[in-house]
Amino acid sequence: MAVDNDPNVLIESGGNTFNVATDAIVFSGATSHFQYMKVAFGPTGSATIVSNTSPFPVSVIGGGITANITGFSGAVQGIPGGTPVAVSGTVYATGVTTAPVFVRTSTGYQVEITGGTPLSRTKDSISMWGPNGTTWAYVNLVNSSGTEIGNVSNPVYVQISGATINAIINPTVGVTNGLNDPLKVQGATGAFPINTTVGNTVGINDTALLAGICGVYSQLLSLNLGLATAMPTSFKTGRTSSAYPTVQQLDSGFTCGKGVTIKALSTNTDFIYVGNSGVFVGPSTGHALDPGDQIFLSVDNINKIYVSSASATQVVTFLAT
Repeated sequence: MAVDNDPNVLIESGGNTFNVATDAIVFSGATSHFQYMKVAFGPTGSATIVSNTSPFPVSVIGGGITANITGFSGAVQGIPGGTPVAVSGTVYATGVTTAPVFVRTSTGYQVEITGGTPLSRTKDSISMWGPNGTTWAYVNLVNSSGTEIGNVSNPVYVQISGATINAIINPTVGVTNGLNDPLKVQGATGAFPINTTVGNTVGINDTALLAGICGVYSQLLSLNLGLATAMPTSFKTGRTSSAYPTVQQLDSGFTCGKGVTIKALSTNTDFIYVGNSGVFVGPSTGHALDPGDQIFLSVDNINKIYVSSASATQVVTFLAT
């Protein structure tokens, strides 16, 4: 005979069928079906189904229950609206790490301890133990609105009375300005400048002043010498004819002190181009001179200049200095 492991048992009654939830368990060598049951409680004639809002009532008879609660997070209280749970003996409250544990009421207020024997300041004392084991505790100061007091924003205000303060001020007070900006004295931004006068004796560092003047004089002498030696001692003139499309060197050579002035004759009939090599293409890379135009080039030798005619034969004159 096959074993029925189906967790549901089918029951037929009056032509109707019903499924009964069971748990198929091997019991005493055979598979038996244990029915799943819902638990209810209450006096005769009524039943309350056990749920999160209607838990199953349990009464402890005898000496009560003794238990160690670890890893607890929450609140310990009596029946809502009833008598609070009494805690006696030595109680230690510690944080998860070294942080203190705050004890507050359900409405968020700190727990206050009242009653007992009043303490006398002459014979009694109370010690506060901080998280590092010393007899002091960390506190944060706040103002009347609950804002934390800091050393920059919202500082603590104190009043000193009956105190004598001795301050030592250097008799020499210096005023300095930047390296490039003059020293200016004026009122607040947008106000009128403050008119000041200088009295007594004003000293001028003439050593530094003379050194600066001598430096400027030395630079002027050097500049004058450079200009004198840069003046050319001779010059050269001439003309060059360029026939299209040949590239022609302006001259075979002359050392220049300043440069060369090149002028296209006014009788030319087309452009003449100026370039810097013997293979330049006049219309695309050369500098065009109309008939009668001229140009000055600052070069050290005239042999670095080449010309090319746009058509026919065109003529340029030059003055090298």
